[in-house]
Amino acid sequence: METVETSEDYEKLACRIYEDILALEGVDNIDVQHNVKIKGKSGVEHQIDVYWEYRYAGIFHKVLIECKYYGHNVSLLHVRNLHGLLTDISNSSGILVTTKGYQSGAEQYAQYYDIGLKRIRPPEDSDWNGGIQIINVDMQLVRNHYLGLKMEFDGHCLHTKNKIEESPDLLKINTLQAMIEDIDGKLSDLTEFLDTRLPSKLDAPEIEHEFILNTQGCHLVAPSGDKLSLARLIVKYATTVINQPIHIDAKNAVEAILEDFTSGEVEHMHRKKV
Repeated sequence: METVETSEDYEKLACRIYEDILALEGVDNIDVQHNVKIKGKSGVEHQIDVYWEYRYAGIFHKVLIECKYYGHNVSLLHVRNLHGLLTDISNSSGILVTTKGYQSGAEQYAQYYDIGLKRIRPPEDSDWNGGIQIINVDMQLVRNHYLGLKMEFDGHCLHTKNKIEESPDLLKINTLQAMIEDIDGKLSDLTEFLDTRLPSKLDAPEIEHEFILNTQGCHLVAPSGDKLSLARLIVKYATTVINQPIHIDAKNAVEAILEDFTSGEVEHMHRKKV
């Protein structure tokens, strides 16, 4: 858990995890707050690390979550303290969250009074037992590189002939800026237009090829907005193939694991923010 360095960081992580859990189907999110104060029946105000309210199956739930960012097991004292909060704050249930675990007396007391004992910890390889953790993919990146281009315009289109005769500079177009309108009226740059129409030469990579592309019904769109009717494009190009192995470890995408201490069940995998 790279982002956790202090008790407050740990509390905020717990808050984010329960916010994620609220997104599950059937849970109506009401509120998740970090470091709140709630007045009990006694009139005493209590500080709560994470306060969680939600509605599930029409029933309102109020959960008090206490976080212990310790390097050792949590003692019975802390479970008793949380039990005291639950007694003073009506209609609430409690969860203790820590990094390591709980002493036997603390676990026995929590089970009797139905207090949840959880761990938030870094992911481990064993969390993916029975599932897929690592995926290795051998990919090929294929790309056409355009080496030469000749445009032939539709000699039967009077509009195109007249435009070229009136403004010969229309033909002085930087191919990097050239836009093509296809027969369906879709506008794309020249590279995109060619990429979707020219075959990749996987059987002869890095070798220059010539391809004649029929472009009847398509138009070259000049920077001025004028459209010139195209007959065909004569393209010289070569195909480049790059082999790219990709290693994906699911553990690297998970920031923390929420685990039920009593059963050992993983209840939630909190993903890292991209």
